Order: sequence, then C-alpha cells, then structure tokens
Amino acid sequence: MSDKIKIDVALANLEAGKFSFLMVDAIKDHISSLENELEVVRGQHDSAIRDLQRQELANWRHENELRRLNAQIYALLRANLLTEKAYEGMTLVVMKMGEYFEVSKKFAEPALERAMAELKTGRLQSQCVDATAKLYALLKAIMPTQSTLEEMKLYVSRMGEHLAVFKKYVGAYVEKALAYLATLHKNAT
Repeated sequence: MSDKIKIDVALANLEAGKFSFLMVDAIKDHISSLENELEVVRGQHDSAIRDLQRQELANWRHENELRRLNAQIYALLRANLLTEKAYEGMTLVVMKMGEYFEVSKKFAEPALERAMAELKTGRLQSQCVDATAKLYALLKAIMPTQSTLEEMKLYVSRMGEHLAVFKKYVGAYVEKALAYLATLHKNAT
C-alpha cells in the first residue's frame, strides 16, 4: 500500500507542477510494474488461445469420428433391415414349397412302397428280365391319370408363380443387403 501512496503522491505532485527525481522514479517504477503485469497477462492470453485451438481441433476430430461411426451404424442397420425383409420373403416361399412337396409325396409314396416291396422279395434281383417287366407293369399301373396330371399341373404352375415372386422380392433384397455390406466393408478398411 505504501507504493500506491507513493505513486498517488507522485501524481499529485506532478499535477501541482512540482518536480522531483523521486517522483519520476516512482512513476517509472509504477509504469514498469504495470508493463510487467501486462506482459504476464499477454503470455497467459496467448497460452489460453493455444489451449482453445487445441481443444477446437480435438473437438473437430471427435465430431468427424462420430460422423463416421454414425454412418457405419446406419449402414449396418440398413443391411439388417434388408436381410430381415429377405428372410421374411424366403420364409413365405419355403412354406409354399413345403405344401407342394407334400402333394408330390402323396403321388410318389405308393410307387416307392411297391418298388421296395419287390426289392425285399428278392425276385427283382434273381430274375432281372421278369423284374423289369413287373416294374414296367407296376409303373404303368400307378401312372397318374389325366385328372391327377391336371391337378399336378395346377400345383406346378402355382409353384412357378411363387418362385417368380421369390426371385423378384427376395433376390432384390439380398442384392441390396450385399451391396450395403460391401460398401460397409470398403468404408471399414
């Protein structure tokens, strides 16, 4: 506080028009202490600006990383959605094809049972010519009639329609999912 009184007294003397070397020294000392304080404040200001720039650069890097990760998450979600749609489409087609296999089993099962019965008797192995004739007669006997052929034709045409639907919808979803996964793979590497 005594320094402050000295500077106050020195300034009052300067205003009054009094001049002394002690007054000049007090004013010079006060100005140099203020300049030193100003240099310290400038140094702290420069340090604070550098710190702020480093933090802004770190924030910018974190934002870019966040954008990249969000893009990868979006691509994975999109690929997952396409895969689920393809799975739903395949499930429907597989269920329809199961019905057609049941119908074809209905027609093929009697023929297989008769053929197995003939094999078990041993007649088919021992008399190849007779067995071939019997097999021909058996196949001719169980040959589907015109009405069963028409019924099978209806199921075959429906199966063709469902396979076309499968190819149209599921194929498109699978291609999209593969494209997204390929893009994701490129971005990840």
